[in-house]
Amino acid sequence: MSNTLTHKTVIIGAGAAGVFMAYRLREMYGNKYDVMLLEASDRIGGNTYSTTVDYGGKAYNIDCGAQFFYKNPQASYTALLDHMGILDDSKDVLSAPAGFTIWDKPANARRLWIPSRIDGFTRYTGDDWDRLAQFGLYLAYSAYLDRDTTNWEKNVADWLAGLPLLSHDFKERVIKPFMYQFVSLPLSRIGEASAKYAVTYFVRNVFGEPGAPDADASPPVLPGLPTFKTYQSLIGLDGFLKKILAKAKVTTKLNCPVSSVKRVAGTHEVQTPIGAIQADHVIFACDPHAAAKILKAGGTTEAPLIDNLSAMEYAKLPISMQKDGACWMPADAQYWEPINTIVDGSKVTFSAWFGKLRPSYGNNQSIPVFKSWAAPDIDGAGCNHQFLAHQHYILLPTSKFIAHRDLMHTWQGKHGLWFIGGWSKWFDSQEAALDSATAVAEALPGVPAPHTGALRMVPVDHTQVERNVRSFLERAARQAPADKHDAIAHAFDEVANHG
Repeated sequence: MSNTLTHKTVIIGAGAAGVFMAYRLREMYGNKYDVMLLEASDRIGGNTYSTTVDYGGKAYNIDCGAQFFYKNPQASYTALLDHMGILDDSKDVLSAPAGFTIWDKPANARRLWIPSRIDGFTRYTGDDWDRLAQFGLYLAYSAYLDRDTTNWEKNVADWLAGLPLLSHDFKERVIKPFMYQFVSLPLSRIGEASAKYAVTYFVRNVFGEPGAPDADASPPVLPGLPTFKTYQSLIGLDGFLKKILAKAKVTTKLNCPVSSVKRVAGTHEVQTPIGAIQADHVIFACDPHAAAKILKAGGTTEAPLIDNLSAMEYAKLPISMQKDGACWMPADAQYWEPINTIVDGSKVTFSAWFGKLRPSYGNNQSIPVFKSWAAPDIDGAGCNHQFLAHQHYILLPTSKFIAHRDLMHTWQGKHGLWFIGGWSKWFDSQEAALDSATAVAEALPGVPAPHTGALRMVPVDHTQVERNVRSFLERAARQAPADKHDAIAHAFDEVANHG
């Protein structure tokens, strides 16, 4: 440890976690940490970045990578945005009604459709109501799993096998394809995913705002009420990060890849294109594979740590941005939602429609811009109207990944090395990136300023989660035929009664 008044700290990676780390250090400790943020690419943001499209004389900012955020599952992140005055700025943030469709491409039919607004339920058939009743049971099972803080390594296959109220057909044809958007594993491997990882983000979002009062027993009929809300950045999620980093006033070096980190005489030598940097603390805000490569090159880090970081499975996920056409949307446009999953045999593609996530143009026209995530083993190059293609390097949250992640935490802070990022906590998201950065900031030496750091984090309220699930099911059931009402409205109680 340096004997100077400041702790020399290098953060490797200027994605969300690196930016949050820089912000937390400055917020909590002022100038007690001499912080340098190093980024290998020519921009900050990592998996968040944006582009601009024009329609009807309007410029629309479109997130090319990470896109959605929600108040319920990302309560601390949205609290940070609110604290900075971003969340309530209509120039920066838009909330939009959201629903989703799971579409069977060969059959040209929906497997599950949750409309963006409550009045969409009036177009349901009897089969739709039966599927919604099954989905309600799934939500209840998921809410119970989300409460369990110890069961991250149980996989989807074993968890689904223990849900007796769900039919095998529904599990295979609806639930597993639905989970794809959260785990990004090929359909044949979704059973390997951590079950808790696969359900926790979505179930915490269902379906209301933090601190919402208990549901009115006899509310007014509001057919236009959003089924649930998604929040969109009108300046890009990377725009949020730029504002947060500007507030931190931390030195940022772009185009500055780190080639190695090694211990030298009680400190760390960080090798970069601008020379060697001495640091008391090195915080890896990059993916674990990049961290392993850098540490291995340094030659002074224990092999078990490097092996553990290297063993976390990742894959390249191709993303296709489509303009003026939709390659991977339901064939029937009346079932287009902001979130769409297309199942084509063993292939699954997840698409976002920005037309429902941005203000309209012209004569109330929705912008024809789409973004599709193909499964890691699907080649999306045949898509027409493509105007941008890129790849994410994403974690594959199998039970084995979770086991390695848990083991990684036993090395946190050893010899001044730290690891943060969405991959290291909970569910890969802005929330997890912030949570991991905050936890490391709290563990570093020093006394935080009052009302900073962990005191600004918002704990999970599982009672609220259950209340929101029940409220959603009750609202939907009011639109159902009399013979379907109870199965939907009381799905949570049915699961509870089965133990």
